Amino acid sequence: MRAETGLILSPLRCLYRLFQLEPQLIANGLTAEVDSSETVSRLKLLSSHDEAGNVRTFVFETGGLEWIAGQSQGYVLPQVGEKEEDNQRWFTIASAPSEGEIHISTRVTDSKFKQALNAMKAGEHIHAYGLEGNFTWEEEPSDPVVFVAAGIGITPFRSILFMRDVSGKRLNSTLLYFNRTMDVPFLTELKALDIKHSEFSMILVVGEQISADAIIKLAPQARMQTVFLSGPEPMVEAIGSELRDRGIAIKQDWFPGYDEKSY
Repeated sequence: MRAETGLILSPLRCLYRLFQLEPQLIANGLTAEVDSSETVSRLKLLSSHDEAGNVRTFVFETGGLEWIAGQSQGYVLPQVGEKEEDNQRWFTIASAPSEGEIHISTRVTDSKFKQALNAMKAGEHIHAYGLEGNFTWEEEPSDPVVFVAAGIGITPFRSILFMRDVSGKRLNSTLLYFNRTMDVPFLTELKALDIKHSEFSMILVVGEQISADAIIKLAPQARMQTVFLSGPEPMVEAIGSELRDRGIAIKQDWFPGYDEKSY
């Protein structure tokens, strides 16, 4: 956090002010120093493609960034509008570090940011800031875990599973993948992992409500394992609270801007 004229600024607000006050720092180089430990990166769009339904993946160069599978980052398109909330979004990186690219996979809605992101052409740039998050699974040897993904909440699990696969680690987990429709992002890739790894299983659930009861019914072992829960913020908070009340260990990753009708 950073103070300015009596205000406490979030990392992305600091970045927003940096664009306003020091535009040449961004224009003249790939990175601009914000303080001694944080940098702003300028990442070039390499390509984009549709996944399923309104989910689209935007593929960027890494700009030298190193991350742990499951982490998220802030992104800024300063040209979108005058309001900070129009210019900035956080996304979990959907690609594994081993892929050598940063993938932003998101539902393309009518928000100003999403429309500007969707309009980007190869060779154009986005600004990235504030890599963070402990929604990771690096333990080795690892105890079995249960992954619960609600729609676009699948992105951290794609990153985690792909990284463990290429690293030769066990995927000893059960993935409960809830979707509203049969437009399921990454389904072919995840099915391939299911076939390749006998210790990994994916259960696809379409059109059914997500609840703590549903999770335990589909994966009774969740009572004794850590549950990784990823999806719309209200859903993750509510179900996470229910699971904790039952004595179940959880890790959470939530996606603001989505709800049970849009995830």
